[in-house]
Amino acid sequence: MIAQVIAGGGDRDEAADRLAAYLDDVRIGGIATNVPLVRRVLRDPVFRAGDYDTGYLPRFLERTDAASMIEEIEAAAGDDARGIGRDAIAIEGSDELRVLSPSTGIFYSAPSPAEPDFVEVGQRVGLDDILCQLEAFKIFSPLRLRDFNTPEDDLYGDCAYVVARINVSSGQQVNAGDLLLVVRPVD
Repeated sequence: MIAQVIAGGGDRDEAADRLAAYLDDVRIGGIATNVPLVRRVLRDPVFRAGDYDTGYLPRFLERTDAASMIEEIEAAAGDDARGIGRDAIAIEGSDELRVLSPSTGIFYSAPSPAEPDFVEVGQRVGLDDILCQLEAFKIFSPLRLRDFNTPEDDLYGDCAYVVARINVSSGQQVNAGDLLLVVRPVD
């Protein structure tokens, strides 16, 4: 979390107007934030009418111009949001590649304490195999090699790998850019 902003007003609408106006002037660069989403929600007639429940966000995203919102988020995030280059993951003098944490969170090597680890050293993995889960704010995100491939940078290509090393323990806090695992292509 970068900041928490609280707005007040004589009623709910006034507070929403004040918060939306404040967020119009907020500029955060270099990272992806949810400011464009929050601004749109605050101005949404359904939200303003108080007609929302736990299904509000998916319905809101269906009726809003999500593509332009994503463009706005990416533009504010800058070039760093597109990811890292192949040079950043290659280990000099070897064919091994680093798997770096894409975000801050808690590293989990297994789906639950009673289940086996997603991967072990020496195990063969494909691009779609789950390597671990990262948890942030009680949201668990599985991490796969394919998640790092983008149209601009095909970091891990389209081949199989062997897990060479696992560098963090389950339950350990990691930050964006921390080394999670090392993989090497299968011959």
